[in-house]
Amino acid sequence: MNKLSRLLVRRLERIARREAQRNAHRNGLLHMKIVEIGGHVMRRYAPAFDTSRLSGDRDQDLAWLRRNFGGYLLPPPQPSDIVVTQGRPPAFLAPFPSGGTQAGTGEYMSAADHAHSAYAVGLVGRAGKPPLVSNIVAALVLSRAIENSNQPFAKIARAAAMSAPVVSLHAPMAGFEQAMRRLIEVPGFIPGGALTGIDGDYVYDDSSFVGSGSPGRTYIQFIGDNVRRIGGAALQRRLVNALTRDYPVVAISEKSESIPSEITIAADIDLATGWLDYAFVSTMIEAMHGASGIAALEQWRQAYDAHYLTIDDVVLAFRPGRSAPEVIAVLASLTERNRIAARDGDEGEDDPASADTGKASKPKQGAASSEKTSSGKDSGGGWKRDKPSGAEVIQPEPMNEAIAPGRPSLTVETLSGYGKARTWALDLKVDLADYRAGSLAWADMSTKLLLYGPSGTGKTTFARALCNSLQVPLVVTSVSTWLQGGHLNDVIDKMAKTFAEARALAPSILFIDEIDGIGKRQPAEQEYGDYWNTVVNKALELLDGVVKSEGLVIVGATNRPDQIDDAIKRSGRLETHIEIPMPDVATLAEIFAHHLGDDVAALVSEAGSKSTDAGERCSKDAGALTEEPSVFDGQADNNDDDEPRSDEVRKGAAK
Repeated sequence: MNKLSRLLVRRLERIARREAQRNAHRNGLLHMKIVEIGGHVMRRYAPAFDTSRLSGDRDQDLAWLRRNFGGYLLPPPQPSDIVVTQGRPPAFLAPFPSGGTQAGTGEYMSAADHAHSAYAVGLVGRAGKPPLVSNIVAALVLSRAIENSNQPFAKIARAAAMSAPVVSLHAPMAGFEQAMRRLIEVPGFIPGGALTGIDGDYVYDDSSFVGSGSPGRTYIQFIGDNVRRIGGAALQRRLVNALTRDYPVVAISEKSESIPSEITIAADIDLATGWLDYAFVSTMIEAMHGASGIAALEQWRQAYDAHYLTIDDVVLAFRPGRSAPEVIAVLASLTERNRIAARDGDEGEDDPASADTGKASKPKQGAASSEKTSSGKDSGGGWKRDKPSGAEVIQPEPMNEAIAPGRPSLTVETLSGYGKARTWALDLKVDLADYRAGSLAWADMSTKLLLYGPSGTGKTTFARALCNSLQVPLVVTSVSTWLQGGHLNDVIDKMAKTFAEARALAPSILFIDEIDGIGKRQPAEQEYGDYWNTVVNKALELLDGVVKSEGLVIVGATNRPDQIDDAIKRSGRLETHIEIPMPDVATLAEIFAHHLGDDVAALVSEAGSKSTDAGERCSKDAGALTEEPSVFDGQADNNDDDEPRSDEVRKGAAK
């Protein structure tokens, strides 16, 4: 392992130890003081447990610490979480508040006590969770890319510490994009604080830059083939919008042609590397198992070619608890499987020489790509990239009367005839404000709604109004959009991608129209039953919260609620059901009044003046008719017979 690889791996290990110590302090296992050393403010930890039980044998002491205080090294539960507290004291108090070596609480400590205390604190850090294997793999790939750049590491480190650097990363290996994104967002790995990414698809104008709502720095990410959908002036405008707000921009791709020239030219850091090779596997073995694992590579090196491996393969092989020979055996099996699949799939073998130089060679003419396969079958470990979901993203209209005086934006407050749906939306608006203030957990909110009713009752209009009232983005899709792919894997990918896009904008609203198109689960023996059962099961998984959905309001709309699988309508999924009926006369009047705006007053005043003129004319006509009835009033009084009086009245009317 070279010096740079060792530096990045040790940085991840320090981050993991620091997190374990902070959790131990939160849970009462360590004392903590803030001290200033050389102008730097630092945390100084001291054990709050009985350290006399420590023997000095690190492996033995680590086992004892994990066995007795393993729960203290995990993050404390949030007030709204439902967690199992086995292995932790209920109140998370110091395990030995009155006994043991209470280092840090006394006025004076000897050098031996200081050394013993430091040893105990170090054990706490090492007893916590180690760095994720996927992050170690990504760190080693990043180290290779830095070496291939032929730039001094100090220069790259200074560029990374800038307030808004532009970074371009490229490597032709499956899994590279997501692995690098996860590494970048590890708190403390990049100088300047934790990073939270916003997809470049959603920062197309000034109104998009409202912040992600997460702590730390925000950066704009352009990942994979999605970058190619944006180009020219549109991409340049997004870059300028990001950089003028001091947001870093990061483009990550497995294909060099997917990174636009605008980003390449403006890049402060431009790194590229090639396929995985034997040197990488050797470095990974040394990082995870030390020098003793290197000897196990010799036989494997002679029989297999490492450039068939992907990042996902390496993560699968290097599982915690596996010995070096077991890891090598798994790597050998994965390599052989990928080689055979590449040969059978007529993909051809890429030039292994590029792996030695660290540069990606151009695939041979006619080589098949994993993007061209829609059946979802294994294609040599190739990583199938996500396709765009086809959903439309709508930003909320600004609540500003100056933009459209006299015609307020469409909001839930201005809707008529929505009854319970309007009440639900207004309650959600109050809950969302409490959630943003930190006083209400998302799990305690009603955020999943099924709207049903006849066509034309305004279910889509309700979604647009909810978007404006909550002032959050609206992601609009439909089941028919998902089903356009035809192949089952394409449909499943579109469904998952839609939810991922909506989560990237959280808090946001996901509106699914024609949700009855998902259908119901069918008997296995029925034709195409497996197809529809898989679609329904995927919808249940996405709606059930197995995939994290905090910050996501889900609204499904349908004209046929009886055609939806009952499991979709159960508690935890689309559990709130509200019908929107056809509007009555009073509701129609309110709808007309809303859309006519100020014109209503003019129409009412004009109608009033016309009715007044008509009333005056009617009064004059009535007066003309009532002038002569007085001639036969006396006759009516002197005649008790009704019939002659009626004749006289008819005669008077005839005159």
